[in-house]
Amino acid sequence: MYRKLLSMFLVIVIAFSLVACAKPGRTQQNPNNDPATTQAGNNNENQPPEEVKKPVEYTTYTEVYSSELSTLNYLSTTATAVAVLGGLCVDSLVEHDQYGIMRPCLATHWEVSDDATVYTFHLKQGIMWYTCDGDEYAELKAQDFVAAAEWILNAANASKVANTWYNNIAGAKEYYDGETTDFSTVGIKALDDYTVEYTLLQPVPYFLKMVSNNVWFPAQADFLAECGEKFGTSNDTLLYCGAYILKTFEPEYQRVLEMNENYWNKDIISIRAIKYKYNKEASANGPELYLRGETDKVSLGTDIIEEWKADPELWKQVHRAQYTNMSYWMAFNFNPTYEEEYAPNDWLTAVNNTNFRKAMFYAYDRYAATMTLDAYTYQEKVLNTYTRPGLVTVGDTDYLEMSGLDEYSKQANLFNADEALKFKEAAIAELTGKVTFPIQITMPYNVSNNATTKRVQVVEQQMEGVLGTDFIDIILIGYSGSSFNAEVRNPGKWSMIELGWGADYADPMSAFDPLLVTSIGKNWGCIYLATEYYDEALGYGTFEKMALEANAIVNDLAARYEAFAAAEKFLLDEAFVIPAYKSAGGYQASKLDPFSGWTSQMGEYGLRKLKGAVVMDHSMSLEEYAQAQAAYIEARTQARLAAAEAGK
Repeated sequence: MYRKLLSMFLVIVIAFSLVACAKPGRTQQNPNNDPATTQAGNNNENQPPEEVKKPVEYTTYTEVYSSELSTLNYLSTTATAVAVLGGLCVDSLVEHDQYGIMRPCLATHWEVSDDATVYTFHLKQGIMWYTCDGDEYAELKAQDFVAAAEWILNAANASKVANTWYNNIAGAKEYYDGETTDFSTVGIKALDDYTVEYTLLQPVPYFLKMVSNNVWFPAQADFLAECGEKFGTSNDTLLYCGAYILKTFEPEYQRVLEMNENYWNKDIISIRAIKYKYNKEASANGPELYLRGETDKVSLGTDIIEEWKADPELWKQVHRAQYTNMSYWMAFNFNPTYEEEYAPNDWLTAVNNTNFRKAMFYAYDRYAATMTLDAYTYQEKVLNTYTRPGLVTVGDTDYLEMSGLDEYSKQANLFNADEALKFKEAAIAELTGKVTFPIQITMPYNVSNNATTKRVQVVEQQMEGVLGTDFIDIILIGYSGSSFNAEVRNPGKWSMIELGWGADYADPMSAFDPLLVTSIGKNWGCIYLATEYYDEALGYGTFEKMALEANAIVNDLAARYEAFAAAEKFLLDEAFVIPAYKSAGGYQASKLDPFSGWTSQMGEYGLRKLKGAVVMDHSMSLEEYAQAQAAYIEARTQARLAAAEAGK
C-alpha cells in the first residue's frame, strides 16, 4: 500500500504564490500554470492584475573566478562549483524554492512504500534534452536516471559520489565492488518511460532531500554511452534539460550560460545570460573589477573594507553576505605521502598522540585566523564545532546543543594557550625518543586566494608562537589553484591543511562524508587510521563506528541526531579536527537580490542559486538589505507555516 504525497505539494505551490508578492523587487509569476495557484494569485487584492502581466525584463549576470573546473561531469565529483553548474543545466526530481520548501521538479508526484524503502517517482512528460547549440536531442525518460546511476556505480569511472549510492541503494555496493555485473540487481528501475523506482537498503529519513542533489541527476542514456569517457569534458559533451545551456566553455577564459528558451519553468527566470570570466587574481582584483563593471559581485575582505567605508558612494553599495552550508576546519593527515625530507614518520607518530593533537587544538586561535577573512564580523564566523549551526533541529533544539556538544558550540573561542602548553609538555614526555623535535608540519595552501595566503601565514606565526619552534615547525608550501586538490589534497601530500565541506543533504551523515572511509574520507586525512582507536576487523575506528551506528537509527530523528552529536563530541574530545569558521558571511557588493534565487534544502545556510535569481540595477546598502531581509523572513515564515499545515 502506498502513501500519496502529491496533495501536500499542491498546497505548498498555493502557499508559495500567496506569499510571493511579499518578496522585495520581484513579481512572482505562476511557474507551473497551476489553476489552483492562479486562482490564489487572483484572490490577492494587494497584487494588481497589470503587475502579474508585466513582461519580464531580462538581464545578464557576470562573475569572475580564479580556479578552473577540472571537469563538467556532474556525475563524477563533489566539487561545489561543478554541482552549482550542474544544477543550472540539469534538473532534479525535486527542488527547493526560494524559501527552502521542497517542490516537484522533474517529478510531478511520487509514492513511498509503507516500510519507507521504495520510492516511485512519476516524471513530467515532454521535458526535452538539448545540445549546447540549443538543438533538441531527445525526450527525458526514466531510463536516463538509470543510465546515470550505472555510470556512477561503474568503479572504472572513479566517481567521487558513488558512495552516496552504494551506502543507500539496495544492490549498489555489490555492483560497484564487481560481485555482480548484472545492473538489474541494483535498486533503481525504469518501470516505464515516465516512472523511476528506487529501492533503499533501509529507510532513509532524508531521501527526498537527497535526490535534489547532483548525485541523483539524470544523464541521457544514448548520449552518455556515445560520449564514454569524454562525457562532461566540454560543453558539447553534455546535454541540458535545466534552466540554462552552457553555450561557451573556454578554460581559463570564460564560461557563458544562456537561458534555455524551452525550459518548462521558464517563467521564474529573468537572467538571460550568466557569464563567468577567468581572472587569475580575482580574489585580489575583485573590487577593482567590480568598480569597472566587469563583475556584478565582489566579496570585500579586511584589506579593502576601510577604504570603502571612507567613501560614502562606495559604502552605500555594501551589504552583508549570507552564510553558506560550508564549514571549514584544520585537518590532520593520518596517512602522509610527502617527501622524506619533511620526516613524515615523525609526523605520523606525533599525530597519533592524543596530547600532541590537543596541544595543536588549543593553540589554534580562531579569531586571529578568521580576521584575515573579515576583521568586522570574525567573531560570528568562527566555529567551535565541526558541523555548522542550523543543519538539523529537533523542535527548537539545534543539533549542536545535543549530547554535550554545547560544551563546544556555546564557547566564543576554544583557543587556550595555557591548555595548549599543558598538553605540549605531556606530548613531549610521551614522544621523546620516538621522534625528533621540532615536528615538521607541512601545510600546503592555494596561492590563488589572497585571504588564504594571509591566513596560513597567521596560523604559522600564531601556533608556533604559542607552542614554540622547539616543538613544531610549520612549513608553508604554495600551489596553484587549478592543481591543488588533484596534486596535493587528495594524494595526502600534507600534514595539516585547511579543508571545507558543505553537506549535500540536511543530515549529519552528509556533513561527516569527508571523515569516513565508507564515504570520501580516504582523500581527506584518513582519520579512520588513527592507531588509538583503529579496529582492523572493521577497517576503521571508533568515530566511524559511532557515525554508522547513528546512521542506522532511522525511525527516531531525536535519537538519530543525539547519536550523531555524541560521535561529533568524541571527534572534538579527541582533537581529530580543529574547527575553524563558517563559509561566507562578512560584506559584499553584489547586484543580485540576495533573497531571490531558489535555494538548497538547508535554507538560511544553504547555497542560494542563480536559478530564479534577480539582478538589480544597484547593490543594496546595509539599510536596504535589513529591510529586504525582514520582508523575506516574514514571507518565508508564512510559506513554511502553510507547508507545515498542509503536511498534517
